[in-house]
Amino acid sequence: MRVLATKLFCILTVVLVLTLDPAGAGVVTSIPGGTVVPMPADNYFGPGPETFGPGITWTSTNASDEGTSVFGWTGGYGFLGNGTWGGDLGRMAGLNNSYDFYGVTESMTFTFATPVSAVGGFLNYVPYQTTPTTIAVYGVDDNLIGSYNLTFLTGGGDDLGQFLGFQESSAVIKSFVLTDNFIGIVNLTYAGGSVVPEPGTLFPAAAGVLLLAGLIRRKIRA
Repeated sequence: MRVLATKLFCILTVVLVLTLDPAGAGVVTSIPGGTVVPMPADNYFGPGPETFGPGITWTSTNASDEGTSVFGWTGGYGFLGNGTWGGDLGRMAGLNNSYDFYGVTESMTFTFATPVSAVGGFLNYVPYQTTPTTIAVYGVDDNLIGSYNLTFLTGGGDDLGQFLGFQESSAVIKSFVLTDNFIGIVNLTYAGGSVVPEPGTLFPAAAGVLLLAGLIRRKIRA
């Protein structure tokens, strides 16, 4: 029985090492060591495509009477209850659409020529709308990897917002999609390659699995 318990303990430890999802996977509020890619000062209105940086392509579904998206915008941009960007944050992309205004849901997408492990940016949006404002990432097969509804409130004011994005354990992110409610983004940031697990987040999961293995081992020995 002791041999069986030892083998089970070892198996659980190996499973932990092989299957534990590294820290940082999912929604993040920063990408340490990430690369910030400024947008060109195009002041472009339309659906794109606009290519910039290391093969990043921006497109939008919003190119009709329901507002027209902007890319590389250097002027003012309003988010009603969440304040205003005056251009001091840098060049931005903005989705000039809200279901409450136009009855149509629109989105804009940043597509990477080479998949990345993390992507995000400094965001703001118009709150209190019927449809949620979402950010999402998709894989190379257009499979949804993760999505998140924006809920933060700035209280109004100038140049406010929040950095949000996604981080995965390897370079599997092909596109970053922002949907509806006049969402705006500056300081698009990405990271490529593998992400090293953060010890502070790795420890609780490891401790839990090892504790379970220990309890099973004790029960078998009894």
